[in-house]
Amino acid sequence: MLMLVYFNSSYKEKGTTMKYGILILCALLLTACATANYTTGSDFKTDKVDQIEKGVTTKKQVANWFGEPYSKTVINGNQVKWLYFYSQGTSKAQSYVFTMKVQTEGTQKTLDILFDDGIVSNYTFTNGAAPQMSIN
Repeated sequence: MLMLVYFNSSYKEKGTTMKYGILILCALLLTACATANYTTGSDFKTDKVDQIEKGVTTKKQVANWFGEPYSKTVINGNQVKWLYFYSQGTSKAQSYVFTMKVQTEGTQKTLDILFDDGIVSNYTFTNGAAPQMSIN
């Protein structure tokens, strides 16, 4: 957005008006905005989460239902933790002359499974809004 204003006045006032016009133009040029979409992890189906049974469901069943996990962590010789994670959303940044505002919003789902000797011993599942962040 660029706006030029002309005032019919004395030369001294024109010089002052020109200085203010340059200051306003610089301020406008120093403001900016950006929007970016993001995804983290691999999307996974959640329709089989209800079928996970502690003490019954095997690693093979979990792998068939949800695919490869986002991460695998060995807890000890008998325990392994699999994490399925997917997050998507939008980050918006607005920069002003001396400040900046950043906001993020989106959705996130996490399936965290603990196996004992290849059998599910515990799991948690969350699905919903990603934690929102706002920085001013």
